[in-house]
Amino acid sequence: MIKNFVVGPIETNCYLVACEETLEAIIIDPDIRTKEEKEKVFHEISQRNLHLKYIVDTHHHIDHTGGNAMLKQATGAEILIHELDAPVLPEQWKWILKMSKVRQPPPCPMCGSDKTVMDILEEQRQAIISCRDCSFKFEVIPSPPADLLLHGGDTIKAGQLEFIVIHTPGHSPGGISLYIEKEKVVFTGDTLFKGSIGRTDTIDGSFEDIIKSVKKLMQLPEDTIVYPGHGEKTTIDREKSENPYLQDKNKK
Repeated sequence: MIKNFVVGPIETNCYLVACEETLEAIIIDPDIRTKEEKEKVFHEISQRNLHLKYIVDTHHHIDHTGGNAMLKQATGAEILIHELDAPVLPEQWKWILKMSKVRQPPPCPMCGSDKTVMDILEEQRQAIISCRDCSFKFEVIPSPPADLLLHGGDTIKAGQLEFIVIHTPGHSPGGISLYIEKEKVVFTGDTLFKGSIGRTDTIDGSFEDIIKSVKKLMQLPEDTIVYPGHGEKTTIDREKSENPYLQDKNKK
């Protein structure tokens, strides 16, 4: 069972994935912030009588982790993230602070304006990204530290489901994808999108690394369904033939 919830101000794909035999489940990238979002997720968990075992973050960025604390408190589920991204998790505002010192804020995801600002509230250990031209406002919601550290090649088990951890850095150093070989599905976070790849212009991004990571994903069976961190699902076959970052001119 795969249920997708589009959550948060940047419309993150949050996936609830469950074993239909044992009812054990994991949730991937839960940027759950509003009361409505929370009610939808917990209604699904309750209606299906699921046991949420793990909260898995494909990377440390704040639009993928906003629901970590709430979910952990409500369910007792353990937080999992790659070891290279884990240090950022409990103090994400510091990562925003570092980024604000070395580069301009990215364009507003809502209106496209370049008048975005990063407000760092050091005493409150908080950061807020907002836009002067529209109502966009994005607060850092603190996450508890990771309970378990992931590495490439690890396996996460939820009932009869086995998620193979593929280390796919580039968007962040500890970016991961989760592959269920038996079901031929892969959750790629912000590494691979339909027709695109994740941005690499943050302080710890690497274009070279993300191209290597995407090529690694292309080794999966062509009929594998790709569930990305944002936007529509796709397939490995489609991305091999149509993703502009995988065509000859970008293979250097």
